Amino acid sequence: MKVKSNRIEERSTLDTVLKIVHDYAYLETIIIVTLYLTLGYLIDSKDICMLNGEISYIIILLAIITLFHGFENGVLSMAIISFAMWFSYPSFEYTEFLVALMMTMIFSEFHYYWTKKIKEAEINSTYRGTKLDELSKAFYTLKISHDQLEKNYVIKPMSIRHSIEYIIEKNRTINEAEKLSDKNREYYLSFLGLLEKSFNVQNALILYKHADDKEKLIDEKNTYLAYSSKSSKYIIEDVLSDYLVDKAINRQTPIYISDKSGEPTVNSNYNSEFIGAIPALLEERVVCVLIIKKMPFMSFNRENLTSISILLEYFSIEIRKKHVLRSSNEISIVKDEGFRFEYARLRHLYKNFNTGSINLVIRVNNELQATRVYEKVAKMLRSLDMVTMLQNNEMYYIILMFPLHDKAAALGYLNRLLNFLNEEKDKKFDFMTFDMSQTKLLNKYLREDYGK
Repeated sequence: MKVKSNRIEERSTLDTVLKIVHDYAYLETIIIVTLYLTLGYLIDSKDICMLNGEISYIIILLAIITLFHGFENGVLSMAIISFAMWFSYPSFEYTEFLVALMMTMIFSEFHYYWTKKIKEAEINSTYRGTKLDELSKAFYTLKISHDQLEKNYVIKPMSIRHSIEYIIEKNRTINEAEKLSDKNREYYLSFLGLLEKSFNVQNALILYKHADDKEKLIDEKNTYLAYSSKSSKYIIEDVLSDYLVDKAINRQTPIYISDKSGEPTVNSNYNSEFIGAIPALLEERVVCVLIIKKMPFMSFNRENLTSISILLEYFSIEIRKKHVLRSSNEISIVKDEGFRFEYARLRHLYKNFNTGSINLVIRVNNELQATRVYEKVAKMLRSLDMVTMLQNNEMYYIILMFPLHDKAAALGYLNRLLNFLNEEKDKKFDFMTFDMSQTKLLNKYLREDYGK
């Protein structure tokens, strides 16, 4: 008997109420203003807008609506109130109308700047959180690799580091193969082959989302299946409704069959065909799930499952890089894929949320000087900053990226770099800064293109 999937995106009651309010903002505005005018009519039919009281009730009403919903709803409120003034008063109250309109403009400015600051803070926090998560995974991967090399060097066929090298090389080979029609599927098949060789995963499958799918939840409409060489074929709906798979997706954490002490075991007492389900998350979205059907008892342990989880996360990031670079490759002259991927991500944030970042390009005409300056730059980088170097037309370009920073931060870094360089001849170079709206200009600078 299968356990049906009940995956829903959990929300608090407050979040649900706020979503409904924002989805029907215009309707809510019309209802509130209508209630206000109705109340005014019941109090005094000759002053339905309540303009003649000691307190300016209309300003309070407009403040509530405009500060909460913004300029459009404020103007809608003013339009309704203006009609009421025009048809319900002997003469149009120009003074009250102009005062109310002016206050609506002021309130809308407050709303605009407040929401803009909140959105910038959310984007900043999300980006830094994503980078921290990637760096944490990279550090943990290095730690696991070191531990395994130290403890299992003789009996382990591949270390985590070798596995990552295999993933990179295999993905590069698949990406360069022109005859492959479904490269995404080949990526996942190669990863399953790696698990068979390295971790003795004898029977497994991967449930993965289409790379361009933006939906947060994973379901049968946006997923595909890739099978290991010994795996049986399944229907996507049956896999999603499986107890372990459904639980792993809901909790966004690896789920496996365990004994009373919490250690993995192949003896399943659960209503599931599988012994383990490991999801991979990117930006808090489940993009794929590794589902283990069969694995030897001696290999099915916490250490191997943790190693597989890390490799799956790394593999998912690599897959995403390929698709992002394929759809957005605006600085193709740069050979560093990691740098181009980060530029594409920051460019996306700029286009959608007007969140700025800055690039500093140092140009020198001497290889030795370029190498010396590059080494100094690399030593001074902070955690989120990135650097790469390229050669073009006998010129050397050192490109620095400062995510979520402005031009002042780039110039401040440049001053620190000049103080850090010991040789005076190393300090003589040209430089320019480019924000995310100057991609074409950046490309011209890197290509020495002085045409129109």
